Amino acid sequence: MKQLLSTIMIVIALLWCCGCSGPAEGPPHGTVNVAVSVFPVYDIARNICGNSAEAFFIIPAGADPHTYEPLPSIARQLQGISLFIGISRGFDGWMEHYIPKNAPRDYIINEKTQFQGNANPHIWLSVRESKKIASTIARNLSEVDPSHRDIYKHNLNVYLMKLDDLDNTIAGMFKSSKSRSFIQWHEAWNYFAADYGLIIAGTVEREGSDKASVRSIKDIVERAKRDRVRVVVVSLNAEERTAGVLAGEIGGMIVRLDGIGDPRSSDRSDYIQLMLYNAKTLAQSLR
Repeated sequence: MKQLLSTIMIVIALLWCCGCSGPAEGPPHGTVNVAVSVFPVYDIARNICGNSAEAFFIIPAGADPHTYEPLPSIARQLQGISLFIGISRGFDGWMEHYIPKNAPRDYIINEKTQFQGNANPHIWLSVRESKKIASTIARNLSEVDPSHRDIYKHNLNVYLMKLDDLDNTIAGMFKSSKSRSFIQWHEAWNYFAADYGLIIAGTVEREGSDKASVRSIKDIVERAKRDRVRVVVVSLNAEERTAGVLAGEIGGMIVRLDGIGDPRSSDRSDYIQLMLYNAKTLAQSLR
């Protein structure tokens, strides 16, 4: 009898342990879960989800999406997701290795859009293009969770109005700019510049390529001197030494913009605040 009781207790203990061995992180079971790669897209998704779904992002705020190496815990985070919204297969397609095969997925930049080939992935840095991101998220959410379709549509319309207001506010910031040209260290601000009639006078490091050659940097310096370009845009956490040399050559200044945002920062804690921060910083430097 003692042996039988011991066996039963062991079985119960094993069953209890198995029941407690679920994912350590990630959204609650049974919730419609939306996974994205970067914080700005997460914040857009969060606004569309409202209280009807959960969104989470994988690449930590402040990390470089181009060099980020996923941790083993990502596999646990992505188990059981309802939907994956990516930027492009070349940018965050690696996340598919951790996504269940039956989970729906969509990319903002894909063969159905106007962006082809090795398109610049930093589409979220355009407020106008981010309206497409919001619409894509709402459409996909409605497909995986049709019972809340009307809610997602309402949330989308409300958020699109906020993005329209943001767009108009930013456009007004650059109306009085004396200069409209700047050099970007990394190829991140093309969409933003196109939205507001700004001119990128040179790009030091292009998307998907190796570091710039001496010849290309020399060409950038010559053009900057000719066109009186004085602003060199670098990322918030970038190494300043080399950019400082370039700025010194043209008698200019380094301006730090943030392409990712940070929920812990009071002035970049959501997508709208992030874009206002970048617009204000760049507009002031161009004056």
